[in-house]
Amino acid sequence: MTIVVQMWAAAAGIGQSDCERVVHATWAQPVLAVTSLAYVVVGLAVLASAVRARGALAAAAGVVLVAVGAGSVIYHGPQPPWAGTAHDWPIIAMAVVYVAGLAFTVRREWRVWLAAAAILAIALIAYVAGRSGSPLCRPDSPWQFHGAWHVLSAAAAGLAAMVMARHAVLARRESARRDAAGGQ
Repeated sequence: MTIVVQMWAAAAGIGQSDCERVVHATWAQPVLAVTSLAYVVVGLAVLASAVRARGALAAAAGVVLVAVGAGSVIYHGPQPPWAGTAHDWPIIAMAVVYVAGLAFTVRREWRVWLAAAAILAIALIAYVAGRSGSPLCRPDSPWQFHGAWHVLSAAAAGLAAMVMARHAVLARRESARRDAAGGQ
């Protein structure tokens, strides 16, 4: 199995641009596979919040975060031939959901979106530092900047998704107030 994983990864070039060395094991990039779970954890927290808030957009954000995490674990872990698809499509779906979330909530929640953007900016620095050609790349180190990218970008996405959940609650309250005012 290990040889098959190694051959698939080499043929597809999976993980070659990420600093962590692809090892000859079931988990090709163990640090990056483990840090990918940050998306799953944050996604589940967002889903719980979305259920309480009855926010469809926040629920969609939670689902795509879990999918991003699962795809990233597959991409950095066992690396089957379809890992690139499992990794990339959820990221595209996440972009669509977050653009919609931004469009619907930015007027009221711009400060939180700004905070999420600041976290994402730090995450992007870690992303660049975690590329194979970076002077900060240490392929055999347990500290991987790309892993920091996973954790920080998951935190930024979680913060933005919580805005979507809060927006659903506030929109329902405003609608109820309008309905109550119109009925008098």
